Amino acid sequence: MNENGVQFICLVCRPQYMRRAFLLTVIILLSQPMVSATDISEDVEEDSNDTLSGEYLVTNGATWTISGDYEIAEDTTIVVEEGSTMVVSGSMNAETSPQLNLAGTANVLVPVGNLGESGTLRIIFAQEVLYGITIEINNESTENWTGSQYDWIGGMDLDNLTVNITTHPFQISAISNITLSPQGATPVLRDAEQLSGEGTSLVIPDRANAWSIDVQGTLVVTGSIFGAAISCSGTCTLNGAQMSSTGPIEVSGSITVTDSTLSGGISDEDIIIWDDASVEWTNSTGTGGVTDNWVNILTTRTVGVQNGYVVFYGYNLGYDSVGTSPLGDNNTFDLANQGDNVIEITDNERKRMVRWQDGNGDLHVESASGKVVLATPWGTYEKDIPNLPHVNHFDIILDTPSLSFDSLVASDDENNVNSRLGVMATITNTGIVDATFILECTSNGTDANVGTTVSYTALADSTIEIPMNWDSAYEGDLILECEIFTPYHFEGLEVVTTSTASTEPVSWSEVEDNSSNLFLPITIGVVVAVILYVVMMRMKLNKDLMKEHLTSAVFDEEEGDEDTGTIE
Repeated sequence: MNENGVQFICLVCRPQYMRRAFLLTVIILLSQPMVSATDISEDVEEDSNDTLSGEYLVTNGATWTISGDYEIAEDTTIVVEEGSTMVVSGSMNAETSPQLNLAGTANVLVPVGNLGESGTLRIIFAQEVLYGITIEINNESTENWTGSQYDWIGGMDLDNLTVNITTHPFQISAISNITLSPQGATPVLRDAEQLSGEGTSLVIPDRANAWSIDVQGTLVVTGSIFGAAISCSGTCTLNGAQMSSTGPIEVSGSITVTDSTLSGGISDEDIIIWDDASVEWTNSTGTGGVTDNWVNILTTRTVGVQNGYVVFYGYNLGYDSVGTSPLGDNNTFDLANQGDNVIEITDNERKRMVRWQDGNGDLHVESASGKVVLATPWGTYEKDIPNLPHVNHFDIILDTPSLSFDSLVASDDENNVNSRLGVMATITNTGIVDATFILECTSNGTDANVGTTVSYTALADSTIEIPMNWDSAYEGDLILECEIFTPYHFEGLEVVTTSTASTEPVSWSEVEDNSSNLFLPITIGVVVAVILYVVMMRMKLNKDLMKEHLTSAVFDEEEGDEDTGTIE
């Protein structure tokens, strides 16, 4: 309420009005002019010594030429649009203070300049040395040294002093600066840019705070660039260029390097060629040592297979020539991709590195091979891949059988129950690999007894006939139906064109019982057998009596001979 008694209401103090006021403020802010990049939309040449800072966009087919010497502020970004060109014939150097990276063995040359008879040399390391290194100066060696600063006391009455350092492979060692403190005189600072030597390189300590060039069009460098993160999806040409702490230059388009020097790589490569991008390297020098001139890495490496039961084996993959365990599409490194019949055959960039030129300039090409395997009850089907393609994705089609159930024929159209009936099955394999399979047969809605449960082998491009014996315990007109059993391992594959076949109807009936009609023949047989037995016995008895009689007669004759004699 004001002094006149008029009451005022603070609308924006109420919640619903506060939200409206906030939205109104946002709309007002969005309607204000936005700070945009500096557009280079026509041909411009920068030929002075100055500083570049902010965002720059080379557009509209323009050419931006940097012929002067420029300091580039942190976080400066330059985008060269497609159809536009940037030429660097002068120098573009990061304002960020560099550090001196040390290789496994480094010989750091320190300019002393005869500062005095003696003094203290202090090495300030960019990061604390956690693993023991060796430092040797004037034949005085300190082993397994750790820490952030190293002091040495000795003579300074010379032009240069060499510090020999052997680093540890488990850490990156770098020097921020070296302080020379001659006795009785003012200390002198030697920053990283004033140091040099074999096994050393100037680098930007934090690439996130460096500046960048995104080349979608064309970049031509005949001068020097220090500390830039460069990506090249267009065309990059380095001709007589001096590139320091620019590695790795990431190329998804093309790059040509001629009579140039690339040094101070902060990774294991000066240039990364992604996928099918191209590189030409002629008469040029890279950082060297363990740092490769360039490497070709695939962003993805997958193989498409016919189903989820196919597995992949890899051999001699990538930079380290490693192998893989059996990999399937359900072993994917991205759970969202499981079950898509695509196998991810690598899980890191070293395994996806297919070509590289090492620090000595020698070219290497991966010699990887592979194999896909489908193990099934029909057999194990394999396909070798002698030379693994250097592409993001390729498909492999396994050779599989192709069976057709041609016919199922019974030997008769009627038969007695519980007795065998011959049946012939004919099956053709038009595939180029064998198959060992089983048949499943039914009749009258139940499993049929066909006398066998063994498996059968159909050779590639052949027809086989399979004899079976059908036995039915039921009467009636029945049909035998048989099917080729197809294992689940062939999911999604057409390995059977015609899977079933049936016989014509067969009439099965009970055997007629004729036992009552056999009574008379059996009786006659028994009577005849009795008669024959009696006759045989009589004949045997007569034969025995006759033999006995003859024996007795002979005996009586012999006795009569004994009673007869001659009287002399």
